[in-house]
Amino acid sequence: MGTLSTISAAAPATSAEAVSRLCALLTAPGGPRLYPGALGPVAVLSAGSDLTVWCWGGFFRWSDDGGTRVTHPAADPEGAARRLGAERHSHGQRTRTAA
Repeated sequence: MGTLSTISAAAPATSAEAVSRLCALLTAPGGPRLYPGALGPVAVLSAGSDLTVWCWGGFFRWSDDGGTRVTHPAADPEGAARRLGAERHSHGQRTRTAA
């Protein structure tokens, strides 16, 4: 028996769409202000020095607190939001930078 994929048929078509969906998923009352942006095939989501997520080539990319580069499929912004949310809660919202 297999598992069902969390990637839906309504997956974002561009990096800008993926970052926009990720931003909407991470926005929380009282949380840090998020700044999405895009230029051509590259999009970025920033929350000041706390978080920077790049998106290009079909992947979100960021570095965790230990400096390990993390990638996650851009077609699954919900999964990326869960991973980022888990990191923020388990590491006290420390700084992450672009991968």
